[in-house]
Amino acid sequence: MIQPQLKRIAGNAYRMMFGLRPEVCNLQETFYGWVVFVASPGSRKAVVKFSREIGRLAKEVQGLERLSQVLTCPVPEVLFFGREEGHDYIMLEWLDGESAHNLPDDPVALEQFRESYTDVLLALHEHQSQKGFEIGDDEFVPDFIQAYESWMSPVLRYVQSSCSPFSSKLKDAYAGLWENREEILSPLNQIASLVHDDCHVGNVLFDPRTYKVAAIVDPCDVGFKHYELDLFHLYDVRPDLRLVERYQEKKKLAEGFEWRRWFFSLWDDAKHSRNMGWYDERWLVSKVALFEASYAGR
Repeated sequence: MIQPQLKRIAGNAYRMMFGLRPEVCNLQETFYGWVVFVASPGSRKAVVKFSREIGRLAKEVQGLERLSQVLTCPVPEVLFFGREEGHDYIMLEWLDGESAHNLPDDPVALEQFRESYTDVLLALHEHQSQKGFEIGDDEFVPDFIQAYESWMSPVLRYVQSSCSPFSSKLKDAYAGLWENREEILSPLNQIASLVHDDCHVGNVLFDPRTYKVAAIVDPCDVGFKHYELDLFHLYDVRPDLRLVERYQEKKKLAEGFEWRRWFFSLWDDAKHSRNMGWYDERWLVSKVALFEASYAGR
């Protein structure tokens, strides 16, 4: 079992940072790896993260740094980036707050959070790049379709490869999505916005006293993209919060978001499959059907 080893590494990192043994050392498994919460009474609390994907932690460090410069709410400070017993890890500050996944079913609480979080996202998306859409380190293109092709062409090659787990039915479906990408994405050729890239409410903390956003954590591939690449994630967890609907009340979306949300979600799932080996045939087939039904009604 890898968990005892990771807890030991996290405990060693905490002792190195704070000079004492943690009395709390709780490990949780996540989609991309493991998180260990370490603390001692009267001392600082910290979070130690490990990733299954090579290079993911370096991206998170860069993403947190970029977000810390522009977000109107806290993000975790990176205390250090380490390696022990063959495992890379990062130690982050432990921010106070509760996961927004656990927001109480209270109208006042939901309204306070809904208003607060959409304001945070709108402020983030106001940070725009005149250079265009970001496809690499200091590399930009002026056209969103060209950028999306750069981001997702490797994912398409994976889906269509003989070694991928995707069925013939799904390979055909993804080929059709790709063939229609220009028509689907053409309304989005506009200024690029900075995005978190995984901003579902499971990655948001709220203040249990005010129900407003307390912090945002766990960015994915932060960069200047299009703000709709954040918005479709808002359906991933607690869609009952109706965050996209509130966002739309404050900022008009280009025509076609109702089918682009499924397009983006399908390619995001394929990216996760490529990165982590995840695959769920039934889930993907049902999502293709939702895209096709929405797109047919345009």
